[in-house]
Amino acid sequence: MSTESAATESPIISDFQAQLESLEIPSNIDPKLLALWLEREREAIEHQEKSKKLKSKSKSKYQHRALNRLFAAYIGIIVFCLAIILGFVQQKETIEILNTACLSFLVYTVIGFFVGCVAEYCVNDSVETLLREIIRRSDEAANAAKPEIDAVSQES
Repeated sequence: MSTESAATESPIISDFQAQLESLEIPSNIDPKLLALWLEREREAIEHQEKSKKLKSKSKSKYQHRALNRLFAAYIGIIVFCLAIILGFVQQKETIEILNTACLSFLVYTVIGFFVGCVAEYCVNDSVETLLREIIRRSDEAANAAKPEIDAVSQES
């Protein structure tokens, strides 16, 4: 999608574009990475506007799925299936197999929920730390380049 069509579609996107043009971008940032990030931001803004207009809970590629629920579901279902398989291998009665499978499903779903909470915290912390490091390095590079620019402008 071109920037002209995105800017004409929405005042929020055009405001976003104006803010970007006013920023000074450090030379150590890869233009390809910046372009990719900008495109993703534009898509996210467009998605937010569409969801506000539609006000429906349609599934899309931007829908956030909490890790704690995913871990709870996956671990619970896997343990449920394993309990059934183990019951058949041990030649237990059907009622006993199902009771064991349901109890294991409940217990391991709760365990999976807490494992997912820890995983989500770790992922969020890792991403935040990485972003802070990128910003710190970018600020250091900008500050290191600033005295050189000041020295050049004073010589002129």
